[in-house]
Amino acid sequence: MALYFCLAPRPGNCEAWDFAAGGGAYYGSTFRQDQKDGLGISVYADLGLTETLSLTFGGAYAAHFVGGGRAYSLTGAGVGIGYKIDTLVVVPFAALRLGWLLTSFEDESASNGLGLCVTVGFDYLVTESFSVGFAAEYRGMLSDLVGFPAYAAFTTRVGFRLPY
Repeated sequence: MALYFCLAPRPGNCEAWDFAAGGGAYYGSTFRQDQKDGLGISVYADLGLTETLSLTFGGAYAAHFVGGGRAYSLTGAGVGIGYKIDTLVVVPFAALRLGWLLTSFEDESASNGLGLCVTVGFDYLVTESFSVGFAAEYRGMLSDLVGFPAYAAFTTRVGFRLPY
């Protein structure tokens, strides 16, 4: 019964200039047999511009060592615009970030360039200042669309919010 009251829904009062930040663990893959899957961490920070739009920053690192194929690491960081579809208890969102992306294979030199990250997910507001959630992300290298395969990451999120 106490767990229910701890996780009972509470309305969110998102406003301009709210600040939220957090991070989480993620699983990433190109879904190719010749490349390993990876485990990593991601971090994010959002600064509210309106009740629904925010300036969003994100970064991630993953080491790819799971399964068959070549091992590599992936590092990325970017800035963009986030959109909160609703600001009640469950907050679905979408974000688009441009930034830098680096892949480094064990047997080759690193490749890096302009990266794109498209994110969709949701956060559950446990309290007005604490949330948990999930996100699915696509990462691509705009400067090498042919050489860099489609990359998907699935992230668990834990976040904290400082209302304005």
